[in-house]
Amino acid sequence: MPIDRILTIAGAMSALLLIAGMIAGRTNSAWRIWPAPPVGSVKSFIFWTLFRTANIAALVIAVERVVSAPFNALTPFRVGLAGIAFLAGIAYVYTLWSLGRKATYCQASGLATEGVYRWTRNPQYSTAILAFTTLGLAAWSLDATGLAGAVVLVYAMMARTEEPWLEARYGTAYLKYKADVPRFFNARHAVSEVRALLSEKVPAFAGGHRNKR
Repeated sequence: MPIDRILTIAGAMSALLLIAGMIAGRTNSAWRIWPAPPVGSVKSFIFWTLFRTANIAALVIAVERVVSAPFNALTPFRVGLAGIAFLAGIAYVYTLWSLGRKATYCQASGLATEGVYRWTRNPQYSTAILAFTTLGLAAWSLDATGLAGAVVLVYAMMARTEEPWLEARYGTAYLKYKADVPRFFNARHAVSEVRALLSEKVPAFAGGHRNKR
């Protein structure tokens, strides 16, 4: 069997099992696989194995489809999407670094609300969703695009699934943060954050505008 077929099957099965596991965990806490169980547990090993398999398979297949695609009128469009995916991937790595290893593995490290967390409650998921969406579209093949879409769904479900856990752990602090900052991203919040940053960095300029009203 060709290696790309093996990767596609492994990635698709891993994504489907993750989705099924998160659905099961919401109906019965004993089945919870995310937020990740304690490091070293069987469920933790299973979750991270499936998660990494789905991500790696989707990435490898999509990149291979992009690179091997014939040159045609859509090539500039596909290259542009691949470029966005690459930048989003770099942003994803940065957000992982800013959160820290402990929080990434669902260990106690405090509620992050500053920096990139002022723009979105889930910068890792937001950047990963953007990366896989654009890469999957750039690949534009049944296997690569479908697998990338499944991984996007996994990230979206992870964001929703962990919210009750965060509410239980951080209480009113998280509820206030949740009310102020979007789950992923929206333009209205971005505009308000830009205005706030401008006011912080150029108070005289901001004050001058207020005086002219």
